[in-house]
Amino acid sequence: MAQLTQDAALAERIEHYLDYLIREWKGIPLLAEEWDGWDEDSRLDFVLDWGVPSDRLAQLRAWAEQGLLNADQRQRYDELRQLVAQHGPWLDRVLAK
Repeated sequence: MAQLTQDAALAERIEHYLDYLIREWKGIPLLAEEWDGWDEDSRLDFVLDWGVPSDRLAQLRAWAEQGLLNADQRQRYDELRQLVAQHGPWLDRVLAK
């Protein structure tokens, strides 16, 4: 019974991370459009705050590598990976400054 509860809690956490990360990565194009209008403090806040999505993405990758995602979660994770590949280069440039 404890394993079932733990699996349900993990599945819920995976769902939450997927929802959050897909939303964040889908927002990158709008962010890129607005970036030049942001002041330095706002840019610094973003760079510092991006540690949260970065950490959650790393955790999600680990769960995926361990085979802990169900078929639907795996499909959504693949969608997320496409977003990261598409928008990652812009984000990498911003975070490197």
